Amino acid sequence: MVEEALTFPNGEKFSYRLQSRVQATAPEAVCRNQSLTVYLSREDTEGWTRTEEVGIYGQCGALAIAIEKDFRCLTARPGEQEAGAYPHPGQHEGE
Repeated sequence: MVEEALTFPNGEKFSYRLQSRVQATAPEAVCRNQSLTVYLSREDTEGWTRTEEVGIYGQCGALAIAIEKDFRCLTARPGEQEAGAYPHPGQHEGE
């Protein structure tokens, strides 16, 4: 499971998480108590993280789901934190 949270200026929080589970067959989204959870099959999650596949896409009712890798920027931006980002496919080694 991977989870992040946003804190709005008024102090309210919204969290979102990506979670794999054995019984998932297609991406599924559930929203409860200011929290969004997207469930993916373990197979999809493992394949996505270990290959060059950019995203996992699906439909949950009327909701379109797109989970995509966060790539490092090609141009440095002040304040940008990229510690967990994937290497950018357009960047050559050593750059």
